Amino acid sequence: MDVETVRAKMLAQVEAARASALARAFAWSFDIDVLSVYVSLIPRRRPEPVYLLRVTFDDFPRRAPSYIFVDRTTKRETENAWPPGVRHGGPPPGICTPGTREFHEHLHRGDSQYQWDPDRYTFVATLAEIHRLTERAIGA
Repeated sequence: MDVETVRAKMLAQVEAARASALARAFAWSFDIDVLSVYVSLIPRRRPEPVYLLRVTFDDFPRRAPSYIFVDRTTKRETENAWPPGVRHGGPPPGICTPGTREFHEHLHRGDSQYQWDPDRYTFVATLAEIHRLTERAIGA
């Protein structure tokens, strides 16, 4: 699929997330860079640490987006950027929840119960689950 079409589909997902009650409840902020979206995850009961999640939509919707925690300053993947207990496997490391490329293509590859479906595993639903996992991991 061409980049313009993928970007349009990505932007539709981001706009749906921005308009959601979840975005307001979790205070998500979104920064778009071509086919990637950076989402700040702030635990509700604890203002620090703030985590930065990079969601890469290349080849969407044919493939699930890639969800990786990155350093807030450099926007590069580092082990310290991950909330404790959220990083699974590797390489590549991933978040073990449906809707992430790492889950569907690496951690649960071939698991017929979790076939990638962009209508079932939306950006906003996946973000909500990752936010929940992050808060649980840090005890917030």
